[in-house]
Amino acid sequence: MTTTHATSPASPSGKLTNGLPDKRFLRTTWSVIVLLAMALTGRLIYVQVINRAFYLEIDQRIHPVGIAQQSQPGAILDRHGQILATSTMTASVRVNPTLLRRHENPQAVATYLASKLDMSEQEVLRILDRDTNFAYLQRRIPLNIAQDILAQQYTGIAQYLEYKRVYPHGSNGCHLIGCYSSDQRPLEGIEYWYRFVLAGQPGVAGRSVDAWGRTIIGQEADAGLPPVLGKDVVLTVDSELQRVVEDALDRCWTYNRPSEATAVVMDPRTGEILALASRPNYDPNLIASAGRGVQKAPVSPKDLRNLPVTREYEPGSTFKVLLAAAALESGAVKENDKFFCAGTTTVGGKPLRCWGRWVHKGHGNLDLAGVLAQSCNIGAAKIAMKIGAERFHQFLRNCGIGSATGIGLPGEVAGRLQSPQTMRIRDVANMGFGQNVAVTDINLLAAISAVVNGGILMQPYVVAQVVNPDGSVYREVKPQVVRSVCSKQTSDKLRKLLRKVVEEGTGRQAQIPGVAVGGKTGTAQIWDPKQRKWLPDQHLVSFVLVAPVDKQPEFVILVTARNPQRGQHGADVAAPVAREIAVFMLKERRLLPEGVAAVTGS
Repeated sequence: MTTTHATSPASPSGKLTNGLPDKRFLRTTWSVIVLLAMALTGRLIYVQVINRAFYLEIDQRIHPVGIAQQSQPGAILDRHGQILATSTMTASVRVNPTLLRRHENPQAVATYLASKLDMSEQEVLRILDRDTNFAYLQRRIPLNIAQDILAQQYTGIAQYLEYKRVYPHGSNGCHLIGCYSSDQRPLEGIEYWYRFVLAGQPGVAGRSVDAWGRTIIGQEADAGLPPVLGKDVVLTVDSELQRVVEDALDRCWTYNRPSEATAVVMDPRTGEILALASRPNYDPNLIASAGRGVQKAPVSPKDLRNLPVTREYEPGSTFKVLLAAAALESGAVKENDKFFCAGTTTVGGKPLRCWGRWVHKGHGNLDLAGVLAQSCNIGAAKIAMKIGAERFHQFLRNCGIGSATGIGLPGEVAGRLQSPQTMRIRDVANMGFGQNVAVTDINLLAAISAVVNGGILMQPYVVAQVVNPDGSVYREVKPQVVRSVCSKQTSDKLRKLLRKVVEEGTGRQAQIPGVAVGGKTGTAQIWDPKQRKWLPDQHLVSFVLVAPVDKQPEFVILVTARNPQRGQHGADVAAPVAREIAVFMLKERRLLPEGVAAVTGS
């Protein structure tokens, strides 16, 4: 039997040799694979790196990447629906410098753009020369100018619609309303405090991304999400009353020339702030528009301060309203009790003096009504000492002195009320006439409103409603009782005492014929905490007006002025301002007898 052995012939055609491919075949195959890989790599480098801009341009034409739409902020309205702050549509012109240079003459484009925008050709050219695919030429310009630019159909130039904040009443109510910065960020007031409801939510641009958030070129993008409109905020203020308050304060600012001045009006029955003004002030439109092409007004941090909530001060004799209420409520003083003022006395081993010409002659014997009407400091000190540190402190604490009111405005401070355990007899005496205690306008106004409205401390507030874009109410704020601070009997007696201040005492300049008006003057030295002394020739004058006082009061007005250059007391500086505001309010509420308007000049 013959045995044959199979062989594996080697063949240049690639046949198997000994069961394996021919070496030349392997070399050829690997060479082809390497060449293909190199070609593919080169092509990727060309597309992704060398000619990336060209392909991005093509993609943008086929699948333009959207920009998230800005949400329209809600408006701020007064209690009657008058617009205090709103937003208008503007256009921001953007450019793709790389794309524009590829298809346009940059010099010619810069010449045209400079003629339409408040920019020089050099400024425009610097933007067009940037090595980027996105840059703003100018933000928030009028729509008609943006449309003129787009009509030229320059490659790489487009617009983006944005909103700009506008304040129809200018500086009126600026410290209450607040403002936006030039880049449209809320800075102060209601604009800042309620930014989370006013701002809404921006839209989401449609785009397709990979797991790392990178845009997938050529992939169809989704539709994105539309913006959510901001909600409107309705305030408790009356814009017409606000205008009257601003005008009255302007006259004081011009004539009396104080370094600071404020005026606040509150409804003591509800705690609603009806008007709030502060000096110095500013026009929020200039801040919102500040930037290229707009001259920015010289606004300092002091101009932006909302003094009625951010400034604490020793109130002086307006604080005697609370002293009288504490004396009556505690029972420590009877209405007929007498307090002797010789002009000067000694308390705690130091001299204590009355004010003005009374330092030398004294007021003599005064009852509680007389101490209040004549604003006697020595009588007030004696009443405070008779009440005692514990009872006086407790009464003031119940009235909210030494605590922030929670009014809902940024920067509110709490004031200062000394603990009774640390009070010396001199400290108690000084508190009787408004020293050794610090308040804010809102703090003092809320406390006085409580003791004249029947004894109920109301929560001060400035926002009445938050309204959805469809007009439905998102949230409504109701008057809120904080606590009872005194009896109705005490409140009724106190209003009679305040009426005597206006009819017989230091508040005569607040008289309004035919109307029962109550009030209290104040002239306080200014304490410097750094030097730990009262500053010479530095004082703050004030006046609080309550009307009507023969029944439940409808409004309480507090006016202050610091260091007036003309006038020295609350009676001749602050009282006329409060009276002017009161006449307008009484007339609007038909509480002013006929003929009085002509007498008052309103």
